[in-house]
Amino acid sequence: MSRSGSSERIVFLRRRIAALEAGGAPAPVPASRDEGLSRLFDPGRGGLREALPARPTDAAAAAGFAFALALRRLRLRPQGGIVWIAEDMAARELGLPYGRGLQAAGLPPELLVLARTHRPRETLWAMEEALKSGAAVVIAESWAESWADAGAYDLAASRRLALAARRGDCAGLLLLPRAAGAAQRLASAAEARFEIAAGAPPPRAEGAPRPLPGPLAFRLRVVKARGLVGAFDPQAWRDIIFDHQEAEFHEWSFHALPRRVPAAPVDRPARAQKRTHAR
Repeated sequence: MSRSGSSERIVFLRRRIAALEAGGAPAPVPASRDEGLSRLFDPGRGGLREALPARPTDAAAAAGFAFALALRRLRLRPQGGIVWIAEDMAARELGLPYGRGLQAAGLPPELLVLARTHRPRETLWAMEEALKSGAAVVIAESWAESWADAGAYDLAASRRLALAARRGDCAGLLLLPRAAGAAQRLASAAEARFEIAAGAPPPRAEGAPRPLPGPLAFRLRVVKARGLVGAFDPQAWRDIIFDHQEAEFHEWSFHALPRRVPAAPVDRPARAQKRTHAR
């Protein structure tokens, strides 16, 4: 665990102990209106954020979470737009945003700018330029997915992105699928860091019909949240859902509909090659 993650864990535990010593366990927060999640995903919060999959197979779920976060900010700031920067390797592994699917989720195509880059250095440069442009009415977000590992994306690079976001009054999220499982070890200047896993489907009784599709479901671990130190246990996982009609995140138990899990990629080059050899 990084030094910042360890300190946040200590602050969280100290607050829990203080609450217990003051007169018992703290009153539970209703799962439907979690104040911590509301503050964490406040569309007014700018700056740089990072999303890392828990395992390589969770990369699609992390990309879905990134889009949900971007859609929430855009829905509440309709004068803006989204710049989605896709690196070639990440695009080959995860695919590109599907226009009809994004439109069905509430994102007009004219508000999305898709940029392609070849290498991690180009991705970070393009994201920095988009963030510091200051054209908030056109670029409200700068969402990038890079195949950079935890070593290539260092503290200096994250500081440049954080300063660019502050200078341009924008929000940026960097998706790092190659750094799966490294959320606790990463050191950066990001405002927040999320570790994402695909949510498990709800249990179904034997012989029961298949449930109707519901909102996107994720497992979330808040590894870092500047300004909310002690509000989240960096070791704890939360089951959350995203309702695209309301552009809101909730604890999954709040929503009455069953959950839909982002599908793992099935057309990766290695698998395609295996299918070809099998024939």
